[in-house]
Amino acid sequence: MTQTVKPVILSGGTGTRLWPVSREGMAKQLLPLTGERTMLQDTLARVAGAEGFGMPMVVGSHAVRFMLREQAEKVAPGTKILLEPARRDTMAAVLLAALTVAADEGPETVLAVMPSDHMIRGEGAFRTAILTAARAVRDAGIAVIGVTPTEPATGYGYIRPGAATGAGTRAVAAFVEKPDAGRARQLIADGCLWNAGIFCFRAGWLVEALAALRPDDVARMQDAVAEMRADLGMFIPGRAFEEVSQISFDHAFMEHTADAQVVEATFSWSDVGDWNALWSVADKDADGNALTGDVVARDARDNLVRADSRTVCVLGVEGLAVVETADAILVAPRDRAQDVKGLVEGLKAEGRPVATEHLRVHRPWGWYQTMDLGERFRVKRIVVSPGAKLSLQRHHHRAEHWVVVRGTAEVTLDDTISILHENESVYLPIGSVHRLANPGKIPVEIIEVQTGTYLEEDDIERISDEFGRA
Repeated sequence: MTQTVKPVILSGGTGTRLWPVSREGMAKQLLPLTGERTMLQDTLARVAGAEGFGMPMVVGSHAVRFMLREQAEKVAPGTKILLEPARRDTMAAVLLAALTVAADEGPETVLAVMPSDHMIRGEGAFRTAILTAARAVRDAGIAVIGVTPTEPATGYGYIRPGAATGAGTRAVAAFVEKPDAGRARQLIADGCLWNAGIFCFRAGWLVEALAALRPDDVARMQDAVAEMRADLGMFIPGRAFEEVSQISFDHAFMEHTADAQVVEATFSWSDVGDWNALWSVADKDADGNALTGDVVARDARDNLVRADSRTVCVLGVEGLAVVETADAILVAPRDRAQDVKGLVEGLKAEGRPVATEHLRVHRPWGWYQTMDLGERFRVKRIVVSPGAKLSLQRHHHRAEHWVVVRGTAEVTLDDTISILHENESVYLPIGSVHRLANPGKIPVEIIEVQTGTYLEEDDIERISDEFGRA
């Protein structure tokens, strides 16, 4: 019987170069930036149920665990989700997956590790490249997917292929860091490939090879996996995970191994790493503008314009990225899209919440969004999914008034449970025990008006909660 390949999808990135749409609380892989599905769902769909591939595994941040589970279940039900309790970069994520798979399915299992936020066209060619790489590492070694460059991109790493090692594989002569434009043109002329960040290896082999380079990190991760615990169907490693070095898999391992091979792939690939990269792969009008949302473009060329919440007009401009959200607007030359990361780092250093937090905050039961905020009051829009409920809770510094504007709400207020329909309301005094639930078949939407001396989210005492947060 032919052994299947275990897809491992890394979903811990923050995608800050796509700010203000992508932020730490809702990064680009969880957003529908390139189609109707999110990028994570597109990645899952490429491998879920495909011949030669086993059940996928996702490694992602504990902070967005409910979004990971919800999105994975829609595309690949039964996907195992490992939750990183802290950001430790890709070496930790890869090692966590390898140790977990080795324990669950055996050390001979071949993993195909891939990012969750890349755009790929030519899924048949993608799967063929993965299976070719998997065959090359049945006994030993690691194989990386290389993509034929289409332009001298300066935002990608490159691979210099060496001698042929088998059918469809060549030795890796060198990995090349992101070059400047002139160096990139020379690398392409020399036959170098883009590094797509997709790797295949046997689980046990990788653990042993990495232990020879970083024994302390492997020992810590082994302790973390030994203390793995379940959390609502997902899995969290033990505290030793936070002691693992924060370093990328490329720097920790790929740059030091002599056992790397490369498979040259024929599919179309982009890491969609910034607004210029998204413009490159997006559909455009006759003037080269990539327009999303309520956008009006006049005498404008080669712009990316995205409007999420209002009308955006551009007039007489060229080569810009204009990105509008409910609480932030970015205007920048497309050729400076890589600099957005530095802009966000500056906003974080100034303590601006807009750097990392969206107005719309997703929760396991749905989402809420602040509509207005002033001294001693806050107005929220709250949407609860069918069959979901918030925690049973109380507040010590604020009262709330709920008005149902759509659907049917079940409201617990102290010892009373009542049903509210559209245009009906309820007052929740300070200190009252309350809960909002949706017993219906459509989302329930309410407007919440908070009043009090302190209105932040940490004034919640959870008495019981089906999501384990009490």
